[in-house]
Parts: sequence; C-alpha cells; structure tokens
Amino acid sequence: MNNFGRMIDISKSLGYAIHAIIYIATRKEKKPVRASEVARECGLSVSYMMKILQGLRRAGIVDSTIGIKGGYILSRPLDQITLYDLVVAIEPSREEICYLSTAIGCRFKKNCLVRSLFADVNERIKLYLKSVNLQEVVDSVGDKICLFFPHKV
Repeated sequence: MNNFGRMIDISKSLGYAIHAIIYIATRKEKKPVRASEVARECGLSVSYMMKILQGLRRAGIVDSTIGIKGGYILSRPLDQITLYDLVVAIEPSREEICYLSTAIGCRFKKNCLVRSLFADVNERIKLYLKSVNLQEVVDSVGDKICLFFPHKV
C-alpha cells in the first residue's frame, strides 16, 4: 500500500458531516430533522452527531430550532455549500489540508523547505475544495443516494 493517501487526511467527523448535510438536503419532507434521525442514518451516536451539527450551525451551514417541531435545516442551498466550507466548519483550526509527515516535526517549523514546497499543493487542494459544491456531489450520485442511507424512505 502506498502512503500517498495518508498525506491528505480526511477526518471521520468531516466524512460524517458530508453525509449529514446530504441526508438533510435530500429528505422529501423539507421540515427540520432531529439530530437523532440524522445520527441513525449515519450510524452514529446522537451525542457525536450533535457535536458535528453544532459545528455546522456555528459555521452558518445549518440552522436549528428547538422545541417539539425543532431540528436542523440547511441555511442555504446545496449549490452554495462547498467541501471547503465543511472542512472549515468541522476543523476550523486546520491550516493545511495536505499534511506532510516530514514537515510536521521539522525543526525549521514555518521556514521548512519541504513545507514551502508543498504550500502550492495545499493552495491547489483548497481551490479544488472551494470549487466543489454539495449539489454537484448529490447530482453525481443520482438515484443511488438511497444506498448511503438505509432507513431513508
């Protein structure tokens, strides 16, 4: 197995955030959805899903309402939410998308030659993530969206 895939580190939380947003957006009923329902569809605990949804709410990607008819809804259409928006929402302190293990512990820190060589890679990855919106993701999956959500009607 090559190690190239390890350089771009996608966290579990980010993966689940993408699934959660797409689930909320593709429901037939356009009313708020409870965190417990999203958690069930993603196979997560409610507390873990709530942590993810709270990050998305703080980033302005979802809105939440409390009460008996409360839950989460998208704050803007899928075509206005990019993959980069989700990275920033879930991992706000992350400076680099592409981690290079030799540069992480480098004694040169910010002046590291290796890190500077890969700065362009990071910028290109950020531009790509900013160019992909979640509507494009849903469109690319098409009718197979139900395969990702086993309880979806």
